[in-house]
Amino acid sequence: MDIIKSPFGITVNGDSIEKIDLINNHRVKVSILTYGGIIQCIETSDEDGHFKDIVLGYDTLEAYEKDPYYMGAVIGPVAGRITSAQIPLNGKLLQLDSNAGKHHLHGGHMGLNKKIWLAETEIKTDSVKVVLKTKAKNGEGGYPGNREFKTSYILNNKNQLMVYFDAVSDADTVVNMTSHSYFNLSNNAGDTINEHLIMINSLKTIALTEELIPNGSFDYVLGKPTNFSRGKLIGEALAQMPTGLDHVYIINKVEGKFGITAKVVHPENGRVLEIVTDQTAVVFYSNNFPKGDINGKQGLPINKHGAFCLETQNIPDAPNHAGFPSIFIKAGEKYKSRTQLTFGLASNSHHH
Repeated sequence: MDIIKSPFGITVNGDSIEKIDLINNHRVKVSILTYGGIIQCIETSDEDGHFKDIVLGYDTLEAYEKDPYYMGAVIGPVAGRITSAQIPLNGKLLQLDSNAGKHHLHGGHMGLNKKIWLAETEIKTDSVKVVLKTKAKNGEGGYPGNREFKTSYILNNKNQLMVYFDAVSDADTVVNMTSHSYFNLSNNAGDTINEHLIMINSLKTIALTEELIPNGSFDYVLGKPTNFSRGKLIGEALAQMPTGLDHVYIINKVEGKFGITAKVVHPENGRVLEIVTDQTAVVFYSNNFPKGDINGKQGLPINKHGAFCLETQNIPDAPNHAGFPSIFIKAGEKYKSRTQLTFGLASNSHHH
């Protein structure tokens, strides 16, 4: 087990940013930045023992500061879109920062993805850990409460990465955090995600308006291209859905308990990504908007359908829909979110 720290650059405001590499005994490496809590790199092996970075991102801090895609970042205080950037809270209508037309997206102009996080690291016998902490002041982005946010990344020798979010506020507020990594399990950086096989443990998605805002009802996926409950190639769905996937899947499990969420396999090289979470939903996004005009790592363009996101979270826009699980926390009450990613190989049989 090892932890390696190195400077990653200086922000436009003069803050020094660190890159923290978590490395386990199987040479799996996860690199974390103290800017945005970003997962900058995840290196895993394929079944032939070739190690490759399976997440998109950038080689420089400057590129992350300008990044329009939230690559690898911690998202919050509230993930997803909020209708008209307004939420009811304790009988008042709160006006949040509008940064996506008239709507609020991913925490606004100064979300957790733009914060400087303080890092503490720890090496144990079987795991390496970094705990990141940051604060948001009362009224920041329109949210009430002086809030403290904590993100813990723990990599163990079972090739599992735990992503734990914690938050607390001194006033009643709303919190719904997520992690925004863009995955591509292929061995060729330019490949699309069409050849990835994905299973999402869900039978329904949130019905969305044309502006991608929940309308309050559910869409059942059986018989539709959005059905991944039995596993299928992403390319098969994309062929039927020209605009791509950007869907909120309700995970088929007991509310608040851990449950199998998704499993992605690259049949050609054997890489497997398995996700388990205690959250209600997972957003499956097939990277629909890039035009290939922004370059990522190694100067390679970030292409449409060149990666997928699986963002575990509570349902977006929840405060505006009585039927969705609440994201409200009282003053002093603790918010918690727990997600586990396992990096495996198809050739090994896995027992749960």
